[in-house]
Amino acid sequence: MEDQGGPGDAAIYEHEIRVTWADCDPARIAYTGRIPNFALDAINGWWEHHLGDGWFQMEIDRNLGTPFVSMSLQFSSPITPRHRLICRVWPNRLGETSIGFHVEGVQDGTLCFTGDFVSVFITADEFRKSPPPHEIRALVQRHLVPA
Repeated sequence: MEDQGGPGDAAIYEHEIRVTWADCDPARIAYTGRIPNFALDAINGWWEHHLGDGWFQMEIDRNLGTPFVSMSLQFSSPITPRHRLICRVWPNRLGETSIGFHVEGVQDGTLCFTGDFVSVFITADEFRKSPPPHEIRALVQRHLVPA
């Protein structure tokens, strides 16, 4: 495992998204359907940053999947290509077989959206719910910011 951080060490990860013209609708703001994708990209970035592996490697190399069971988004300001979208991500819940992430999307200092995402840990090749490996649980616990 790559992460060497301890309790309280930079619990909030920041992931930069380059919003482009192709992400926008005729109103010249980010198409609503792209916003969950931005948030999911940021959560994958959290895993890559702290674990060294993203979802693809977790699934293929570790036989560990994390399919989502819940997504909730609240919008507060339009997202445009004018500024980078900074997605702040942290785990906010860790159950026996589930994990929750909170994501805040900010552009030019303005909060654009908040979201909460819950997934379950599975043994990938069996698609069976299971507790996360001990090293994954320990990693998440080090960065957990309870809701």
